[in-house]
Amino acid sequence: MPTYSLAQDVKIDSTDFSDMTPFRKGRWLTGLTGSIGSGSFENTKTDNKSISNWYRIEIGTGKFLIDRLNIGLSANMERSNIENENSENTSETFFVGPKGTYFLSPSHVGSVFFSLSPGYALYRDTVGDLVDGVYIENINGGGGFGFLSTFGFAYVIQDRVTFELGLNYNVYWLDLKQETNINDSTKNVTYELSNLSFSFGFKILLDSKPL
Repeated sequence: MPTYSLAQDVKIDSTDFSDMTPFRKGRWLTGLTGSIGSGSFENTKTDNKSISNWYRIEIGTGKFLIDRLNIGLSANMERSNIENENSENTSETFFVGPKGTYFLSPSHVGSVFFSLSPGYALYRDTVGDLVDGVYIENINGGGGFGFLSTFGFAYVIQDRVTFELGLNYNVYWLDLKQETNINDSTKNVTYELSNLSFSFGFKILLDSKPL
């Protein structure tokens, strides 16, 4: 009795990314990161209460010139507000500049990264106090050079989306003009401002051409 054998070729149209870094040359990395904080404080001895709110938003895009090295542009805005019964302090910072990010590991699941961004910063600070029934407002405004750095980890989902957690250190050297509402006098001052914060966000990995 003759025996027959059937063979079927099965072609699977898929790409195995397990042996390649998601941060590969030619891809674009675009997305949004940010951080937010809020708190309230009370001094029981002086019965002084204060409320603080703070947030930071960063939008950026860049291209991998070589594997794991991304060069692009970023812009971010910070705003903080502190209020108590007699005073209020509000500050705003806008920053824009080039950004370089290096991912240390070629692993397809994610990598520790380090980024640096020098650029130009605009700053405005308003301080209002109630002194003997008179409201006094001081305004500082101007711009200068800033330097932003981030150390963090990027977790990659399906070779397309990254979830990032980072520790940020920002420092600004600013030339400001000080004004007040009680007279017309102004003066120029130089400030150095810095802050440390945590951030989180999502970014998208895009191919410049199909694999």
